[in-house]
Amino acid sequence: MLNTSLNNALLKTSDLLSEDSTNDNNLSLSDLAIHSEAATAFASLPSVIQNALIQKKRIVCIANNPSIDTSSLDALLQPTDMLVLFNDFIHADYFANHPLVSTLPKLLFFRQIGDSNLHFGLPPRSNNVMAINKMANHAPLGMLLSNQPYQFPHPSEDQSPHDDPVTASRILIIPSALNDLLHNDDHCGVLSEQHPVVTDYPYFSDIHSSAPSSGFLLYRLLLAARVHVQRLQESTMPLQIVMIGFNDEDKTAHFWQGHNWRFERQEMAKAPYGVQVIRQY
Repeated sequence: MLNTSLNNALLKTSDLLSEDSTNDNNLSLSDLAIHSEAATAFASLPSVIQNALIQKKRIVCIANNPSIDTSSLDALLQPTDMLVLFNDFIHADYFANHPLVSTLPKLLFFRQIGDSNLHFGLPPRSNNVMAINKMANHAPLGMLLSNQPYQFPHPSEDQSPHDDPVTASRILIIPSALNDLLHNDDHCGVLSEQHPVVTDYPYFSDIHSSAPSSGFLLYRLLLAARVHVQRLQESTMPLQIVMIGFNDEDKTAHFWQGHNWRFERQEMAKAPYGVQVIRQY
C-alpha cells in the first residue's frame, strides 16, 4: 500500500530525477518501494495507454469545467501530448474532430454513479457516445471505469431517474466497435477508488460513497505512474503533467460534499516538479 510517507516521497524530485535513479544498485529500500508502487500504478492503466505514455512528453488532464473554451485548448495542446478526460466531458466534438487533437491518444475515466451499474458518460446517461466512437477511430483510446467492469444497464436499473432522466435524445445503444473496446483488456480497465495511490485520503465516514474526486484519483495515479515511465524512457526528467480547469475555489454548484475538497486543494497547491496547474477563474 502506498502510505503517506511513500506518497510524500513521490512528490520529491531529487533522487528520482537523477541519472542514477534508473540504476537499482544505487537505490535505497525506500526508493525501491517507490518504484514498485510506481510500477503498480503504471500497470493499472490500459496497455494502449501504457504504450502511448512511453512515447509522449506530456499528460494533459482536462477537467469537466465549463469555463474551459476551445481557444484555450488550441493554444495549449501539442502533438506530443496525451489527453485525460472525465465522465460527461466537455467539447466532445472538438476532441473527436479537431485536426490535431483528434490524433492525440486519450484516456477516458468514467466514474460509477453511486452503487448502480451506471457510469457517468456512458449509456443510459450519455450524449457523447458517437464522439467517443469517433475518437477510437482516430487515435489510441483507453478507458478506465471506477470500481467495476462495464455492464450495459437498462433504464429501469437507473436508481435516480428523476435526477437525470433518460429521454429520447439520449443515446441508449453503444456501437459494436466501442462495445468491443469496453470488453478489451488492452483498452479498458477498472480503477478502484481505494487504489493504493490514495490510501492516505481522508474520507468522510458519515457520507455514503465518500471518495476522491475523479480528477484527484487520476492525478495521483499518473503522478506515480510517470516515475515508472521515466525509468522505461531512461530519462533524467519525468513526464510533464498539466491540469487544466481544476480550480481551488468553490465557484460552481457541482462540488459534491463526499469529496474532501480541502485535502485535494492542499495537495494540488504543492504540486511537484513538472506539474502545472492551470485554473480558469
